[in-house]
Amino acid sequence: MSGSPADAGDAAGRRRRFAAPSRGGRAGAGAVSMFAVSFLGLAPLALALSGALMGAATPAPAQTYTQAVPSGPPIRLFPPPERMAVPGVESGVGRVLDDPLTSPVPPSPGLPSAPLSLTPPIHTPSFDVVPTVASPSAIAVETLGPLDPDGAGPLAGAAGLGGDPWRGIPRAEVLALLPELPTLTPSPAVKELQRRLLLSRGSPAAAPGEPEPARRFGALRVEKLAAMGDPRGAADLAALLPEAMTADEAAARALTDAELLAGPLDCAAATDRAMPFSGPYWQRVALFCRLRAGRIGGGAPMEAPLEVGPGPTGDDLAFEMLREQPGGDPDFLRVAEAMAGGPAVRPRSLKDPSPLTLAALRALQAGLPPDVLSLTDPARLAAVASNTGTDPATRVTAAERAATALFLDSRRLAEAYRAAPAKGDELLRLKDAAARDRTARTRALVQQAMLAAMVGGRRVELAGLALELLDPPMLAGPAGAVVADMLDTLSPTPDAAALAPAAARLCFALGRADKGKRWHDLALRSRPTAEVARLWPLAVIALGPPPGGGALGLAGWLDESLRGADLEARGRVVGQLALLQAMGVAVPEEAWRKTAASDDEAPMPADARPPTADPALWQRLAEASADRRVGETALAALLLLGNAGPAETPPAVVARVVAALRAVGLDSDARAIAREAAAALAG
Repeated sequence: MSGSPADAGDAAGRRRRFAAPSRGGRAGAGAVSMFAVSFLGLAPLALALSGALMGAATPAPAQTYTQAVPSGPPIRLFPPPERMAVPGVESGVGRVLDDPLTSPVPPSPGLPSAPLSLTPPIHTPSFDVVPTVASPSAIAVETLGPLDPDGAGPLAGAAGLGGDPWRGIPRAEVLALLPELPTLTPSPAVKELQRRLLLSRGSPAAAPGEPEPARRFGALRVEKLAAMGDPRGAADLAALLPEAMTADEAAARALTDAELLAGPLDCAAATDRAMPFSGPYWQRVALFCRLRAGRIGGGAPMEAPLEVGPGPTGDDLAFEMLREQPGGDPDFLRVAEAMAGGPAVRPRSLKDPSPLTLAALRALQAGLPPDVLSLTDPARLAAVASNTGTDPATRVTAAERAATALFLDSRRLAEAYRAAPAKGDELLRLKDAAARDRTARTRALVQQAMLAAMVGGRRVELAGLALELLDPPMLAGPAGAVVADMLDTLSPTPDAAALAPAAARLCFALGRADKGKRWHDLALRSRPTAEVARLWPLAVIALGPPPGGGALGLAGWLDESLRGADLEARGRVVGQLALLQAMGVAVPEEAWRKTAASDDEAPMPADARPPTADPALWQRLAEASADRRVGETALAALLLLGNAGPAETPPAVVARVVAALRAVGLDSDARAIAREAAAALAG
């Protein structure tokens, strides 16, 4: 746990590498020699020598060994020495070979003279030429506490946050900070980074002598995933941590509630999860599963039953037991009786329904009253939106609020938009309606009108209206994705030039770089205005710096953005400069000086700590990123951004977060966060 993948790579690079010995043999030497002979114009002799060698390799009759060896002067097999000199070297100096016919070879002492061998002699290697390897230094021993047993995770390596994301941060600090992670952020970039952090394999080390915590690391991860609207990820993680789940009822309940709200509940997994626990909650969950499977009251099975078979008729003993328990869930019991075949339920008021109650009402497709919109929990609002028995006007409002917090995807939001009813000629007077009512229902009507419009000019007008109705926190989320899908039905041609700046901004915010570039190019060709100039930092962050800075460049963008800018506009420019610098764009000192309103006013430093940032988190982020502690850096970054997300967090804070994430190798996460912040500033 004390090393990192980077350290391991450096150590591997420092290991001594030895060259593999050559694999040449006699046949290879012969082939090279024959090539040399043929090259020097002695082809006939080469053929003769080749035949002799082949004859030596082929067994011959015994009488051939008695034939006399022909004698005579030696035949020259090599060119004269002057033809073998090194090019560019004076004659007689540094010759490659001596002439074997004129240079006498002294006989070996004690041995008769013999012909020169054609094979290299075999030498015994001398240990004097073997490199001497220095003895390794003494191994430093560092005492570490026991590893947390809850380090399993479905994401490993590059899919998560690396091989050892929690290196360098004590377990006690992680356990204290983990529950503070945001759950209601409108930022897809923040939510994705947080999801990967919680699902990554690895665990923080406990300090020596640290007592066992009240709640385990794995259980806290499952609970946070469930709370942020990712029941599938929470269930995948819980399946890898059975010991942690059997010891933590709060995490087990959080996962069960999340599955109830998202639907449908996996009753088999919930039953196994409930085995270590007892109490009215788990009894109600068991009753719901039996009712849904049709095993009580003889009712028809609902919502993907586990088992379907004959069951007892009438009330079950579970009803009586739950009715007698104080502090129960009377709303759920009334709905449960309807599921068992009792009277239909039509709630007139439902201000604080439990997840079980909402799941049971959805199973019955029983409508929910309008006062259910007083709920602030996006998970329960998503359950309201998925109840097809509820009034469409209530559903669309609940759906958009849930989607803004990323508890509902763009497909389900679009379905809720299409279901909202229009009254009279509302679809023809949408511009007036949008001026006085920027609600979910108005956005839904614009979507419906766009689906019905056939004329190109009318479609461009409706697309522009949809863009105007998007608030900055909605740009990167499902509501923005629905509008971007609408833009996909239009072509970025001159007749749609009025949409180009807002369309480019939206596509860049969503990470649809190619489509954003097409709209941005149209904006540059058509409307070289301040609105277009404000897009330059966003385009650079989304696409990378263009060669030579592009047609506008940093200086041109800065001059255009500061022309007649008030204090608020200058603050926006400062934020954009900080984001560009965090993404690696060189920002000269002169650019910072230009952002000052007057000569007496000092420009805002890019690394100044805004008063809205938590000082302890600010310092933790700086130290963790400098030491490349990936998990701690991501944890501090997420806490600094909080539920506001990049669009609503001060740009200087976002810039520090982006720079820190890039420092630990999380470049894609850094770019996504910077992109969302820059899109908010480009409006």
